[in-house]
Amino acid sequence: MHEGFVRSVVFPLHERLRGRSTAACYASLRGSERLSPDALKALQDRKLQRLMTHCWHHVPFYRRRFEALGVSHPEELGREVLTRLPLLERADVREYLDDLTADDHRDRLIRHTTGGSTGQPLVFYTDPIKESWHNAAKLRGRAWFGIEPGSRQVDYWGSPVELSKQDALRRFKDRRFLNQVVISGLDLRDEALARGAEQLRRFRPRLVYGYPTVLYHVALYMERHPQAFGGWRPELVTCTSEVLYPNQRDKMLEVFQCPVGNEYGSRDGGHLAHECPAGRLHIAAEHVLLELDEPDAQGVGDLVVTNLDGHGMPLLRYRLGDRVALEAEPCPCGLTLPTLGQVMGRMTDFIVARDGSLIHSAALVGILRELPDLKQFRIIQRRDLSIEILLVRDAPFPQALLDEVCRRMQGMMGTDLPVTFSFPDHIPPGKSGKYVTLISEAYASRP
Repeated sequence: MHEGFVRSVVFPLHERLRGRSTAACYASLRGSERLSPDALKALQDRKLQRLMTHCWHHVPFYRRRFEALGVSHPEELGREVLTRLPLLERADVREYLDDLTADDHRDRLIRHTTGGSTGQPLVFYTDPIKESWHNAAKLRGRAWFGIEPGSRQVDYWGSPVELSKQDALRRFKDRRFLNQVVISGLDLRDEALARGAEQLRRFRPRLVYGYPTVLYHVALYMERHPQAFGGWRPELVTCTSEVLYPNQRDKMLEVFQCPVGNEYGSRDGGHLAHECPAGRLHIAAEHVLLELDEPDAQGVGDLVVTNLDGHGMPLLRYRLGDRVALEAEPCPCGLTLPTLGQVMGRMTDFIVARDGSLIHSAALVGILRELPDLKQFRIIQRRDLSIEILLVRDAPFPQALLDEVCRRMQGMMGTDLPVTFSFPDHIPPGKSGKYVTLISEAYASRP
């Protein structure tokens, strides 16, 4: 369908029929992305006051927390009270799920689950308004690269939940009316990549969206079989849900010949940030308030999120589980939204040393990225602290090279933890559909 017609007519109608106000939220975000810092803070304070007042009247969990801080009237609520609230942990969400949901939103709640790195599912709820702002923030980030709602889009997706919903009627509706196609990212073998290439050749999307691991493999396949794509190239590649490593970005830039953007968020916390053409991650500050808990000397700390639009199940000062840094320097792109610095990944992205200290997996990933012609890898640390490295490559690795990798890893970790290698033909994604680079059984089993 004509992209302009989808953008102006079909998309807003589709969202309204689904009970969402995404189009209006998108327009609002486009109008606020260049506000002065004072105006942006005032906007946040208004939304925060409204959210906390709502919590006072309708969310028993927070009413108790406010009263424990000596708050006696909702007019006292605001940023100062927020900073005194105890952090909300995932264990709190599991234990107090019912008390965290708003009693005036029971008929509007949308149930979600997230498995996390340990595989222990977390049940939580969103609502149509939170979903609207979440989706609008994603769309705004793409618009910075010239991709508007209604542009032809292909999602390489790996979550069984999403893929199971793509029945014939929905596939027809999404493609013919919304210009969206979903391709499974669960299989990275050449046969599956060839089928995806045929869909890309015929549909010719302007945007390709998905996990960086999957899109990296699409780029490698395109490099080997350029004729399979019929001369097609996207206008934007957007990565989500996994860490985007420099070698993956470089290969996609080389092969796709278009900008590669990165978005950062989560189902529970909301859409947090999106990369701009200047390469900086701009925080969706109209949608979320971000804090750092106990930042280290480099300014990296545990990310704490307050979603300003989640009224169905408010998350105030919620420890997301990621290690990040914030930036203070303005971005040369001209947007006034604040920016994230380093995104180190999950707190469970760590190797456990013999003395119990933690070593970030990036130290080992950097070594593996240098291996020639490596297609996939995964690091597994067992409960006994031993480390197994899964490597996928067409040709065998020379033993001398593996010995060198082992030596460098042990040197990087400062420990003699045993390192072994195995060589599967293919590494499947986890239950969530993401291609996890580290599974740390030792970290998950810590007391």
